Amino acid sequence: MARTENRLTVLGSKRNVQSFRNGDWERSLRAQYCELIENSPKRFSCQFVTESPPLESLRKLSGRWAGLILLLDYETEARRTKGLAKARAGLLEHHQIRY
Repeated sequence: MARTENRLTVLGSKRNVQSFRNGDWERSLRAQYCELIENSPKRFSCQFVTESPPLESLRKLSGRWAGLILLLDYETEARRTKGLAKARAGLLEHHQIRY
C-alpha cells in the first residue's frame, strides 16, 4: 500500500479534547509515527502516517466522540491525491483531488 501523510485537528470543549488526546485514537486510526503539532485547551493537532487514508475509521471514531469535530488533511504522494475530511457525530464530509 501507498504511504499516506495525515494531519488531524480535533476541535471541541477543553474536557472532550483532552480526553480524546489521552484516549486510543491512534490505534483506532492505525496511526504510526505520531507527532504533536498543537495542544491547546479546545484544539489538538498532530501529524501521523497510515497505509491509506483512514476515512472510515475517522467516521466511526467521530461517532464515539459526538461532541468533537475531527478534521483530517491527508496526502498520498504515490497516488498523487490530496484530501480533506470533516467528521462529526458519525457523519463524514470528504473532498479529494488528484494532481
